[in-house]
Amino acid sequence: PLTYEGLLDEVLGIDCGFIQVDTNIIDPPSSHDHDDTPSTSSEPPPPPENVVLYLPLNDIDTLYSEVRDQHVETFGSFLQGQAKALKESHSAFTNKEKKKDLNEIHKFVKQIPIFTQNLRSLTTHIHLAELVKQTTEESSFRQRWQTERSMLESEQCYDMLEDSIACQEPPYQLLRLLCLQSLTSGGIKSAKFDSLRREVVQTYGYEYLFVLNNLEKAKLFRRKDTSWMDTASTFTNLRKQLALINAEVNTADPDDVSYVSSGYAPLTARLVQTATQGWTGKDEALRELPGRLIDVTQREIPEDFATSLKRSVIGPGLAPLSALATINDKKKPVLVVYFVGGVTLMEIAALRFLSKRPTFPFSIVCITTNIINGGTLLKSLS
Repeated sequence: PLTYEGLLDEVLGIDCGFIQVDTNIIDPPSSHDHDDTPSTSSEPPPPPENVVLYLPLNDIDTLYSEVRDQHVETFGSFLQGQAKALKESHSAFTNKEKKKDLNEIHKFVKQIPIFTQNLRSLTTHIHLAELVKQTTEESSFRQRWQTERSMLESEQCYDMLEDSIACQEPPYQLLRLLCLQSLTSGGIKSAKFDSLRREVVQTYGYEYLFVLNNLEKAKLFRRKDTSWMDTASTFTNLRKQLALINAEVNTADPDDVSYVSSGYAPLTARLVQTATQGWTGKDEALRELPGRLIDVTQREIPEDFATSLKRSVIGPGLAPLSALATINDKKKPVLVVYFVGGVTLMEIAALRFLSKRPTFPFSIVCITTNIINGGTLLKSLS
């Protein structure tokens, strides 16, 4: 993910709407006022005590609700603009050349708590944004993003995986790449599968043998079926039919959900978007998805599930309801999207982007059993 909230989850980890962060990140020592009086002791001052803070991240913080889904290339300038606006509003009142009457003074005094809260929130997010920006500018982060993008475009990156193992990259970052290569390629060739598996165990320890076995059971890391000819993988067909890659997306003023990762549209968000437009010409994409497909239309007189399944065919999706929502110039109807197992913050950002679009006919409510990312998913299988 390349959104502010998604990167915070990658760097610091968001747990139940809270992040743990050191005080020296939120309030760095350089921001403190230094005492100009010379010290009589020759000993250096003791280092400041490192305290961990729990910071809430939710829509109660209006600034966070505005910046959470912004791209890494834009949220820095957005926060700078907010700081400039806050400074100008304060300077406008404290200007001594302009006389204030009692009503203006009373109004300003009432706004002091709000001003203080906004200033504290802005300072916090500026420091967090600096931390996130520093991480994304590291060569290792950029190289990992490029590797993931290459895999999504169905390239074989076995040499990069072997180099990462040799360099002893963090184990779960490597396992994420292994699973991504397997999922996008329809499995890993038998010779490479055995070689990579052996190198992981020899480099990181025998305990990761159990992790690899669990990944195989979950079909996240598997051996490619041998056949006399190579065929396109399931993901490759989905990528083409649903246009999951959009390399020309504008991250500053996005018009597509693929902005959340600078070019890749989350599959779940694209499925929701396609469902509202109708499955005409896209029904083959649905058949590529693993598991059973059930397309049931609700009726005014409820019927039992068994009866509904008899009528379950791939139909027009939500297109008829979308047309009605467009005609009736009223409040958008609610579309509930439920994730069983978990959803990532990148997917939520994409769905929230869709929901806010004037041309999208529904207001999306996302419900899930868990908020996950690649690291937490793999660790749950260890």
